[in-house]
Amino acid sequence: MTPLPSLLALLTTTTLTALLYKPLSLRAELIGLWRPLHKIQAIHGQNLRFIPNTVQCEDLHHHRESNRLFAACQVEDEVQKRFAWFPPVGNFRDEGAAGRGVIVVVDPETFTSQHLDLSGFSGPFVTHGIDIYSPPTDPTSVYIFAINHLPNPAYYNLLSTSPSSPALKSTPKAHSRIELFYHTIGSPSATHLRSIHHPLIRTPNDVYATSPTSFYVTNDHHYREGFLRFIEDVGSQTVGPWTDTVHISLASTKSTPDASAGVNATVALSKIHNSNGLGHGATDAEILVTDCTGGVLMRTETLPSSTALKIVDRIYFPQPLDNPSFYLDPYPHVNGNASGYIMAGLARAIDLGHSALDPKGLDPVMVWHVKPAAAGASEPWEKKLVFQDNGTVIRTASIGVVVGIDPEKNRGRKQGWLFVTGFFSKGMVATKIDL
Repeated sequence: MTPLPSLLALLTTTTLTALLYKPLSLRAELIGLWRPLHKIQAIHGQNLRFIPNTVQCEDLHHHRESNRLFAACQVEDEVQKRFAWFPPVGNFRDEGAAGRGVIVVVDPETFTSQHLDLSGFSGPFVTHGIDIYSPPTDPTSVYIFAINHLPNPAYYNLLSTSPSSPALKSTPKAHSRIELFYHTIGSPSATHLRSIHHPLIRTPNDVYATSPTSFYVTNDHHYREGFLRFIEDVGSQTVGPWTDTVHISLASTKSTPDASAGVNATVALSKIHNSNGLGHGATDAEILVTDCTGGVLMRTETLPSSTALKIVDRIYFPQPLDNPSFYLDPYPHVNGNASGYIMAGLARAIDLGHSALDPKGLDPVMVWHVKPAAAGASEPWEKKLVFQDNGTVIRTASIGVVVGIDPEKNRGRKQGWLFVTGFFSKGMVATKIDL
């Protein structure tokens, strides 16, 4: 006869195994544990191209009115610096490695790029998420909102003068903010209007602009470093729903020496796990938010007469998700409407802890095209893997953007150019995919 304590232990172990096996197995799949590097096969579409001078571009947006792509990147001769200072991955090794960022405009027809001269701006520019906004009445005007992860002078001054001060533990190493630029389509430059900071902007990841003086920004972590940040990374909406999306309104876009002047902030969406990318959805009312390491795309809408966001749907993926984008099919009358979400992310997020410090590392990627499923389908969404790479062609994929190809100029075929870029990538790639 089995002793009672042993029986209880067996029952407890069996029960816990039954309860935890599925969520732990799904979690292991999501972070890439069951996806070994050597088994990640190339899915590169057709006519793969490399866009010059597009180093470590974390975010990308299509300005449909001018058919130009806008990206936030780093300069070519400072590639190594990203691996010594990049707060979004918890890397604070060397504040002196805060590098020089650039705003890049890409022509999706010629596959060429142009670095904009940043008039009125100086100092480090550690780029991350961006968004662009054009007033409906003036599509040639573009306001560019770009995150900048600066070192925090308060922390490093204190470290220098009082290295044993208890205040160091509560003083963040980064002083992240948003830079606002103004650009006219066709111009070689963008003018820096002002910097934007608020205490509610803590670990900014991505931006969603609604006007020149109004935008949303995600905080991707509650804890910047340490064990609790690790819990956030491996957690879920059940374990670690500690991040939020904040709405910012500006009293003015005019330059001010105080980045917090005229800045008002309210929490628009709270208690979310690992809030990350923000994107424009199928309608003007739809705002996309991702739970990165949870692999969840949240479709949200603003509440009436409010800037608060309400989740209306969740779409789940077998991998982490970074920045979302939406492809609005300009040719819906040809072979069906291919409008849908383009979702990019890492195939093996489990490796990022060490690869984020290694300039020669490999970070494999996956990109999906997601659209409503046909009537009668078992699932509401049709998910198609349209791009995959083991990290040798492109390292990391933080966003994918599709630019449609006119079927009349493409032998009637329903295709688009998929542009993929990442925060550690040596350059943006473009490939033709079936839609």
